[in-house]
Amino acid sequence: MQKWILAFLLLLTSGALYAYGIVGLKWAYPTTTVYTRVPGISPSGISWATATRQAAQEWNDETVFNFNIAEQYFDPCISLPGSANGDGRNSMSFSSTICGSSYNSSTLAVTVYSSDSNGLSTDLIEADILFKSSVNYDVFDARPSGAPSNLVDFRRVALHELGHVIGLKHENSNQSIMRSTIGSIFSLTQDDINGVNELYSGFSSCPYTTLDFGTVANALSAGDCTVRKLAGGANDDSYVDVYELVLRQATTLNISMVAPSLDSVLLLMDSDSQILSINDDGAGGCNAALNQSLAAGTYVVLANTFLAETNCRLDGGKTNGTYELTVSYQTGSMPLLGRETSLLGGISSASFAGGVTINEGASFANTVSPTDEFDVVGRISIDPAHRNKAGFIVIAAIVDDGPILIKNAQHEFLPIPPPGGIIPANIRKTLESEETVDILGNISAAQFGINEIEIRFLVGYGIDSQPNELYFHEEPISLVVKP
Repeated sequence: MQKWILAFLLLLTSGALYAYGIVGLKWAYPTTTVYTRVPGISPSGISWATATRQAAQEWNDETVFNFNIAEQYFDPCISLPGSANGDGRNSMSFSSTICGSSYNSSTLAVTVYSSDSNGLSTDLIEADILFKSSVNYDVFDARPSGAPSNLVDFRRVALHELGHVIGLKHENSNQSIMRSTIGSIFSLTQDDINGVNELYSGFSSCPYTTLDFGTVANALSAGDCTVRKLAGGANDDSYVDVYELVLRQATTLNISMVAPSLDSVLLLMDSDSQILSINDDGAGGCNAALNQSLAAGTYVVLANTFLAETNCRLDGGKTNGTYELTVSYQTGSMPLLGRETSLLGGISSASFAGGVTINEGASFANTVSPTDEFDVVGRISIDPAHRNKAGFIVIAAIVDDGPILIKNAQHEFLPIPPPGGIIPANIRKTLESEETVDILGNISAAQFGINEIEIRFLVGYGIDSQPNELYFHEEPISLVVKP
């Protein structure tokens, strides 16, 4: 944990020299609580607390960041007993000293804040603002006629300071509240708004790939997102690939990242960007691996590498190169398969499940050894509109990212027919409300002389009255065989 003290200065229109300092960090989430009850009333009759509350609310109204405004007063210089890092509250006050230290003669305000590393970047965890009590402050929207040159609008300073609390740096190339000079601007500009929205756009500013179980080959390379862009205030320009993984039931997840020329780093985050696990060597050598039991939900997987030279890779901090990401699972029930679709775009309420089991359905896991005897099974909940109608079941397989194979009525996997051809059915029958599909039964890879293979299966169905339409799932059933 780090504690910082920054003096925030201003350049007054009279020409006296002042300049703001820069925080350059951000909060883990686009929200924090600020305690806005600054004691006292301005010469114009507006309370300082009202001015700070209005400034915080303006950021709330115009940007994705949200200040929880608490109208209470806490001394910014008070720390919890035994703590050297404040009291965990973002408070503000007038003060004649910086918690006992002297102000610089040109200083208007000082922010004291604490930060902590989250494993990917450094987050703000507290930010307190001290306004120098000897400054000639008032609250106004335009400089009063005949006002002295050293009169400073308190609300404008509070608005600027709260921008730094959010994590914004100076912006001197455009007119904005975050300029390091005081001008005629008293409210946020589009530049300020864009800055906050960019800082906290996070994953929405980085392209992501939907991650299925099994193995994916990829590369960290120019054009990828960077940790700096993903984490806002971070100073890390290493590349990062972002994956979204949807779990539809409680699952134990295993993820490995194997790279020939990278010092791999894996991070697992929840949908609120909270880091759940991070690893850089769990798969041996320079390879990373994670193991985590998770509830149903949406998760984010980050594939990254160390920016600096490490004991693992003494190549000067290589950040680009190929890698393989393998996602395995164990679960106590047949995995649910989402992303339902159809061949011709028809709408269906059908749902699908399927998985690999070595114990007749007592549990499911997509990774087996060559000698394991296993079954691959599927289950289709047929759309009510299609039940009790003549129809057919289709089984497809993709072996090691090769061509699509279709299982015919003779239980042979053959290449899919060319476009316009008839897709062979594995079974033709009157469709019941729920159909169990036996994809592979009681076999092992070793009996075919196979030591390592990856197959993705899909199951679907159709009705005879619409022979060219097929309802199926895009999320495949994963089978990974490895020693």
